[in-house]
Amino acid sequence: MEKIMAVLTGERTYGERLCAYANYKRSLPFTAVSFDSGQAYENFAKRHKIGVLLTDGHVEKEHMGFREGRSSREELIIGLFDETDEESVFNYTEGPGIDAYTLIPKYQSAEKIMRSVMSCCNAMGVEMSAEDQRSSAHIVGVYSPDPGVQKAAYAMTLARALSSKRRTLFLSFEEFSGFAGITGESYGVSLSDGMLSLKQGRLDPERLGSLIHTYSGIDYIPPIQYADDMKGITGEDCAQLLRSVIRCGSYEVMVVDLPSAFSMAEDMMDICHEIYVPEKDDFMGRVKVEEFMRYLEFCKKLRLISKLNRFELCMHLPAFSGSSYMDTLFYGELGDKARAHAEHIICR
Repeated sequence: MEKIMAVLTGERTYGERLCAYANYKRSLPFTAVSFDSGQAYENFAKRHKIGVLLTDGHVEKEHMGFREGRSSREELIIGLFDETDEESVFNYTEGPGIDAYTLIPKYQSAEKIMRSVMSCCNAMGVEMSAEDQRSSAHIVGVYSPDPGVQKAAYAMTLARALSSKRRTLFLSFEEFSGFAGITGESYGVSLSDGMLSLKQGRLDPERLGSLIHTYSGIDYIPPIQYADDMKGITGEDCAQLLRSVIRCGSYEVMVVDLPSAFSMAEDMMDICHEIYVPEKDDFMGRVKVEEFMRYLEFCKKLRLISKLNRFELCMHLPAFSGSSYMDTLFYGELGDKARAHAEHIICR
């Protein structure tokens, strides 16, 4: 059965835009529908199963008895409170029965609102998806035995190139990814939380949705923030996390920036459909990749060899940071190569 997130607010444009964003983000396990009157919502709720209701204080004031009418239904109610409106029912100190609601700020980015909604669903144990949402996602790994090559920059650029054509998720398993320095964000959650949820048996669509961020057109789960978080985690654990993310999400492609340590990366390589191996056009870069290839041949890891796509990556990358960094990568030489590879991946 289709799951509904209803947005009931006196601001028609606000509700429509929030629902448009939620429905565009195909990774979310529900369809968002906007209402600007309590009566319209009541009529709709009689015919459809509502999983989550987002409503603001203005609706509460205008439609008397609306709060009491919710007691007979099972949806999770999330109050959108306006920090600038002292008369709003939803604020920190006022409002009868306010403890019956989960509150989130009304005026923030749609991405943050959706992430908060998914966190609330996860915390309250709300089932948003009864059926197992299995996906046949195409997993693309990026690996290099040479830490000096611009593997991370290429992986992110490839994810952005693919995102323009398919629903794509980017994951980095590097201990020091530098991703927070690029986005300028500080994260409350990361891949470590996804791994913990997996081990606890709590990695479901709601939990996954609460972990996903978006930057420069790339959906991603923030990489681990502390290297110690990887202690006790095996490559098979990481591979299992990838499988679980595929089952819980609705992504068509997953780009994985694999760790440099082959002992950790090998299990993840096993479930990748193809692996791109950038190499520098210099002596040291070539001999490292050749040594890696000889190792695979000696150990008869033929299945891995068949997945590898080696290519030269020798170009000058921008030395500056900030919001234009990803655009500079995407529209430069690196982006040209990533877009060519993206076309190859999509056409397979």
